[in-house]
Amino acid sequence: MSLRVNPEYEKLLPKMSTEEFEELKTSIKREGQHYPIVANEDLEVLDGHHRFRACVELGIEPDFEVRKFEDKLLEKKFVIETNLRRRHLTNFQLVELAVPLLEIEKALAKKRQAEGGKAGRDLQLGLTPDDAKPVSKGKATEIVAKKAGVSTRTFERGKKILEKASEEDKQRLREGKASIAKVYREVIAKERGFEPAADSDSTFAAETEANDPRMEQNRAALAALLQKLVDKKVFCVFCGNAMFECSRCHKALRDMLKQNV
Repeated sequence: MSLRVNPEYEKLLPKMSTEEFEELKTSIKREGQHYPIVANEDLEVLDGHHRFRACVELGIEPDFEVRKFEDKLLEKKFVIETNLRRRHLTNFQLVELAVPLLEIEKALAKKRQAEGGKAGRDLQLGLTPDDAKPVSKGKATEIVAKKAGVSTRTFERGKKILEKASEEDKQRLREGKASIAKVYREVIAKERGFEPAADSDSTFAAETEANDPRMEQNRAALAALLQKLVDKKVFCVFCGNAMFECSRCHKALRDMLKQNV
């Protein structure tokens, strides 16, 4: 029985360009496999899909190792987390890869909760050791964002973009030609009935001002407050970066003041 590809796992892979794949084939042909392919007990490839395809095209018998998992949730989790450790991925690609992990973490948390409840009942009945610890309950989104290497806010924004943005915008993010913050602003603006210009970050604020006569008064008060904060030069004591920014669009205080808020 030989190795085979599971289409469900293959679609979780970050894309590899033709040039990168040809370089991989050349490396394997000249030097052999540096790392074995990881497969499950059914010999489905879990890690090393590109290496496996390269070996098939080269007519080389691939080196592989079999790894066992308690259930399919943990197996799929391994596939996703392995891909998240790839280098040279944009933040959006990390979010895109990590989103399927969110449902897995929720399911595992539910399972842990059930096991924790049983452990608690057993403890009361004297059926478990006194030092048995309850299962921790971490928030799934925070767990996944941390594993992806992005902030929880960036993960949530990336998820929103995956749900609402055009495929063209998603591709720009994959290629690093746009920022998650910028595309997120555009998505939110469209949801609220605005059409921000592609080259203007202030369109959303301008449209809002035009529809609210109180905005000018608010802008003046905010400008005065921001100026006081900037004059005091508030900064992070650990990295030295200036602190405070809009929680929605990430504009820094000085940027707001340059545009008269």
